[in-house]
Amino acid sequence: MLSLLALTGVFATVDEAAIDGLRHAAATCNPRYECGGVVRAVPGGYEATAPISSKKPFGVDLGEFYGPEVVADYHTHICSIHNRPFADFFSTADALANQGLHTVGYMLSLCDGNIRRFDPAQDDRDDEEVDFRSGRVIYLTIGHIVGWVPDELLTEL
Repeated sequence: MLSLLALTGVFATVDEAAIDGLRHAAATCNPRYECGGVVRAVPGGYEATAPISSKKPFGVDLGEFYGPEVVADYHTHICSIHNRPFADFFSTADALANQGLHTVGYMLSLCDGNIRRFDPAQDDRDDEEVDFRSGRVIYLTIGHIVGWVPDELLTEL
């Protein structure tokens, strides 16, 4: 298993560590690509790893960084014209990964700066209806807002 560098600071809660990781992601990552990291349980609390990018607009590969100490992951959603309607939702792949790995997921929408939390132990994977002009309907989860990133850290494409 590869190692990710940890950000500075140990936090009392998983939420605090993930929010810190996402604030670092907003400030340092290219807004054209998703980026993210994991939150690990450490002595005294939780720490977020420094964000990485797979240099893809959709998806960041964190699988190799999962170990028994990982309790959550975090990632950004880009704010392109094509993704704007979906930037606030966890994708089906996001939700399935967290469900399968028994971890909490955190996501920052670079469109509005809100940080959302999806906990598969308590949240439905398909609680929001998304309607397309074609008549097609899909169901996604929007999670719960647990924090935000100030506008000055968000970079619009």
